[in-house]
Amino acid sequence: MLNDKKFLTYNQQMKYLRTDKNIICSGTKDKEILSRVGYFNLINGYKEPFVTAVVDGVHVYYQGTSVKELHSVKRFDDELRLLLLRYITQVEEEVRTITAYKFDEINKCGKIAWYQVDAFDTSKDVSKIVKVISRVYSEIGGANQDYISYYLKHHNYIPTWIMIKVIRFYTLIELLEFSKVPVKKAITSLYGVLDNNGVPDFKLLIASLHWLRTVRNSCAHNERIFAIKQTDSRLKTMYMSLLAASYSRENDRKIIDLLVYMKYYLPENEYDVLMSGVDKLLVELKRNIRGQAFEYVRAALGIKDISHIEQLRRTAKTKPVIYGKIGQL
Repeated sequence: MLNDKKFLTYNQQMKYLRTDKNIICSGTKDKEILSRVGYFNLINGYKEPFVTAVVDGVHVYYQGTSVKELHSVKRFDDELRLLLLRYITQVEEEVRTITAYKFDEINKCGKIAWYQVDAFDTSKDVSKIVKVISRVYSEIGGANQDYISYYLKHHNYIPTWIMIKVIRFYTLIELLEFSKVPVKKAITSLYGVLDNNGVPDFKLLIASLHWLRTVRNSCAHNERIFAIKQTDSRLKTMYMSLLAASYSRENDRKIIDLLVYMKYYLPENEYDVLMSGVDKLLVELKRNIRGQAFEYVRAALGIKDISHIEQLRRTAKTKPVIYGKIGQL
């Protein structure tokens, strides 16, 4: 709350921003921004790019910082969130579908059921496999889709494709991690998730999907997305290595890592659309806010230079995604 947690009208909030925060805020347009977005969502959520110092716990803003500038960063964040969510959920749906297909195919066309330990890679810790199966049962039990009731009533079991459709993304990734090697090989081969020697990179497969899941969850819960990061978790990839050497010296995973991972999972034409969209948002943001604030946002995204977005977009995929060959993998 503002001013020792006292309730303030919108006019009082505007005056508070002008007099106490030295943030330009006046007129109908700014009042409309505050009323539609909310003081907390706007100021507390997007103030960092405009803070030049903190003196005795009080934030000092760049001279001339305005509500319109803060709103430009929020609008950028909102549009980036929607763009990323669109493609992450697309990849998620694909991975679910392909995993279900290959899981059954490898397990004697479904004769070994998903709830049997033998359906998984038993060279791994069997107790962990049992935990995954137990979690799947629990999540199916908590689902209320009509088709689940139908299959239980008429067939007395849940087929793999339905099971994989209803479990959480986290559980799907765990199930994939403990799946038999040919299942993981099929997915890494389809998307070209390979190491520098052309060998299927299972670690990258699982880690990249987990980062997609983390970002997707933040997007779905309408959280600030441009500054999301995961400490000491960056994996070096062939596409990242083609960018500036400074990327290899950082360990935190950020939005740039997501954009690199999407290079594997999206066909080239769709990746073009994604990266063109990101580039357009960045160009617009740069036009609407001061240079220092833009550089803060750029760095928070993990992007060293916005030209690297175009570089990633233009870099040829090491292996095109050919969905028609899934059955042959």
